[in-house]
Amino acid sequence: MVAKDRLREAIEKAKAGQELSARELFIDIVQEEPDNKLAWLWLIGLLDDRGDLILACEEVLRIDPSETRVRIRLEELRRTEDAEKERKVNSVLARVDELLSDGNIKLALTHLRKITKENNMAEAAWVLLAKYTNDLVEKEQALSRLSALDPANKEKKDAIRRARYYRENPLELAVSYEEHGEIEKAIKIYEGLSAKAKGRSEWDRLFREMNRLEGLKDEAIVHISPKVTIARLSAGPPLIFLSMLIIQTGYDFRHFTLLMGLEFLAVIVGAFLVALSAADSEHSIWKKLGSRGGRGSKRLRMLVGAAGLTIMLLSFTLLGIEAYVRWIPLLI
Repeated sequence: MVAKDRLREAIEKAKAGQELSARELFIDIVQEEPDNKLAWLWLIGLLDDRGDLILACEEVLRIDPSETRVRIRLEELRRTEDAEKERKVNSVLARVDELLSDGNIKLALTHLRKITKENNMAEAAWVLLAKYTNDLVEKEQALSRLSALDPANKEKKDAIRRARYYRENPLELAVSYEEHGEIEKAIKIYEGLSAKAKGRSEWDRLFREMNRLEGLKDEAIVHISPKVTIARLSAGPPLIFLSMLIIQTGYDFRHFTLLMGLEFLAVIVGAFLVALSAADSEHSIWKKLGSRGGRGSKRLRMLVGAAGLTIMLLSFTLLGIEAYVRWIPLLI
């Protein structure tokens, strides 16, 4: 049958209400003639499936971008599709929240993987997947997708680099989990590594770490944030220096000098550096000076600690010299 005759027949069937037969003919026509605009236009009125309708509208606009009515129809279809996807995602995310509240992380991750597979624009699902998965490759993929959804976000790019670093250095990730009180996650990292251990000594070391963490769980030790530890360790020297300042000025702050103020600030900085190096925990400073994981090497921490100690000793020494210079005339 000639193409024009088939097209005419399909149109006649459509007008006569024989929609199924007409639709099949139009589909055959567009398969053989992808640029047949008229056949695509008729299909838009005969198709039921939203995905097929979107495809037909896109094909018409590909052939003739000036078809305003088809463009409006396509926008309506896409809005409806997006709204339906959003409702579905929100419904599943509500279920995921319930599962996470009940501690059923494994099933929650299954739902999240299904959501992200069906809708790679579901940002909330990607965020939860990146947060709760123990698979380092999956975590990196989730973070990469989040960065693609928001390319201007520097924090997400840093998170990707951090995830890649931890994928290459899983032991540091286990330590990070422990620092943040996520003992179960740390144990799972060690379990995964022990399954791939290359020798008896390595397996024994990992097994000891797992036993130690299991002990922490059994003892129910309250987790203290590294930030609190650093703040507590940083407070001592400045308080001692302040006490000495009060004694030095004779409780009369009219004798307080600019140099004393600078010395006090130096003691605060020095105490913080010493506390930071002693705490051996993650910190933004280590991200800049040390590793992507936010941890400083032993050598780097020693250098930072030595610098902080030097700053404090210099400040205390200067205060002692000032006290001597001030009180020596009274002793003569």
